[in-house]
Amino acid sequence: MRAVTITFVGLVLGVCLLCQGCGSSVETAPDVRAKYAWDTLEAKLDYPIDEVYRAASDAVDQLDLNVMRQDHDGVAGEVATLDAQREHITVDLEALRGSQTLLEIRVGPFGDRNKSEVVFERIVENLRQEVVAARL
Repeated sequence: MRAVTITFVGLVLGVCLLCQGCGSSVETAPDVRAKYAWDTLEAKLDYPIDEVYRAASDAVDQLDLNVMRQDHDGVAGEVATLDAQREHITVDLEALRGSQTLLEIRVGPFGDRNKSEVVFERIVENLRQEVVAARL
């Protein structure tokens, strides 16, 4: 009986580790969606990495976050900051095929969905403003 219980617990734990966790969608507009799971907000954006990096840099400036380091190239980028509560907020970027960018936002060691969404919404606003400005 004990072996069956241990096997069952092992299977349940294995399935839990393979799953994506308790995640939910974050929608700022009909065409921009993100997923919040495992304490990280993740979104695939239809913008090149240079534009997303600029929008992320502007967002942390607008939110008065203390920038610790920021850098990017044509493949990846990072903006690492501290907020007023001394929590680390990290925005990681990865270039994808077809001028898309993978954006990940993580707050502190255990995540903070609300703060992640605030940063994400500001980045998306900045991207939309860039598109409008480019059309003018």
